[in-house]
Amino acid sequence: MKYEMIYFDLDNTILDFSKSEEFALKKIFEFLKLDFKENYLEIYKPINEKWWKLFSDGKFPKHVIVVKRFQEFFETININLDNYEEISKFYLKALSNAAFFIKGAEKFLKTLKEKGARMAAITNGVESVQQSRAKIAKLNRFFEFILTSEKVGKPKPEPDIFYFAENLSKVPLSKSVYVGDNIETDYEGAKRAKLDFILFDPENKFQLDIKKASNYNELYDLLINNSTKNDF
Repeated sequence: MKYEMIYFDLDNTILDFSKSEEFALKKIFEFLKLDFKENYLEIYKPINEKWWKLFSDGKFPKHVIVVKRFQEFFETININLDNYEEISKFYLKALSNAAFFIKGAEKFLKTLKEKGARMAAITNGVESVQQSRAKIAKLNRFFEFILTSEKVGKPKPEPDIFYFAENLSKVPLSKSVYVGDNIETDYEGAKRAKLDFILFDPENKFQLDIKKASNYNELYDLLINNSTKNDF
């Protein structure tokens, strides 16, 4: 085994967050008794990403950004509401009930586990949401723990969450690796913690001189360092 401990980001690395996001957003419109238009998801996504980046940059606390994103979204689509906190709570509850593996991810994790790999998840997501989704997906089959930035108190790219994980696993970061899909939070956080990093980039978004995998077969080879052929 190349690494003694493998840490994964969850959303868009193991779990299909886009699918969960669409599910939860549609539930909001059902709750509000409004029609959901197909372009709403594409309008919401960059707004949501903007507010989570502001959180990662330390500009706003989590309880603010989870509400403000909906205020901006509904104002953008010209729907005037005054119950954004209620909408935020409803969305988080719906999101908590939506967990979908990226195609091939479950088999990939199962194969790693059978190889004896020790694994855990490190995520910037909301604690209650991520723990609920982890339970639905039965991630405890594979991961020793799910660690969120909310529990630690600081989001990635701050390195604190990696130090916290090191204390939980008892494996030095020098013998561990982090796999994630986000350059600004995952890569930068691992870099600050002096932890090996592999970018999971199936859409080939980033042209960087770093370890990168475009699918789970490539990721498996980078993690296990052997030539066994798998089909995830």
